[in-house]
Amino acid sequence: MAASAPIATPPRRASLERVADLVAALVVREFKGRYRRSLLGPAWAVIQPLGYLLTFTLVGHVLNISSEGIPYMLFVYSALVPWTFFSNALARCAPTFYFKAAIVRKIALPREAFPIAEVVGSLVDFAVAGLILAAMMAWYGTPVGWPLLWLPPLVALVMALATAVGFIVSALGTYQFDTVFALPFVTQLWMLATPVMYSLQSVPRAWRGWYRLNPMVGIIEGFRCAAVLDRTPDLWLLAFSIAITAVVWIIAWPLFRFTAKYFADVL
Repeated sequence: MAASAPIATPPRRASLERVADLVAALVVREFKGRYRRSLLGPAWAVIQPLGYLLTFTLVGHVLNISSEGIPYMLFVYSALVPWTFFSNALARCAPTFYFKAAIVRKIALPREAFPIAEVVGSLVDFAVAGLILAAMMAWYGTPVGWPLLWLPPLVALVMALATAVGFIVSALGTYQFDTVFALPFVTQLWMLATPVMYSLQSVPRAWRGWYRLNPMVGIIEGFRCAAVLDRTPDLWLLAFSIAITAVVWIIAWPLFRFTAKYFADVL
């Protein structure tokens, strides 16, 4: 009996496997080299959110900002954990092709793997910051219930948004490095337009319609509700975040695919 021919792997599946393998390799490479010459090492993952926490706590005390009945430090830090993950992922995506120009010019690799790897790599810092949040919750005796089950979907949503925006900033940053310089200022303004140091209820009702167009509003509010307020996130608000994230993907993916064809020439 003749030997049966091997089953061919569908081209799309093979392409996805190649991207996944490349992402894994880039994440491991980045993790090994990131803190090699750092004195504080992974502690930098919590220095930034803790710095914000101390600053916001001082401002919140002066302005008497409502924290919905929980300690203000816990209120703020529960929002800083997902926000810092999002902003750090964007900061790493923007210059990724510039810093890896030698690889991009010489080897034909799936370009989308590079910003995806930066987002996935940022999960390490997110996990460290999350452990600090868990320790704070234990210190304050925060009640924990089934709303915690919302955290994985919320993390997946912020990853999806960070990846879509990461495609945009990495493409723009490759063509114009001013994008990299402007991004910290833009993300600072974005954070002020997100309920990190204040609650959604503090926003005037007349502004909330436009305010909800910020996709991070539903994510941050949902994360805070599930983690420290022990209640189900506002599903209507989350629906806004999901819809806006989908719109960002519709814009980001074609833009990235078109510009990625010329990255090697630009670099």
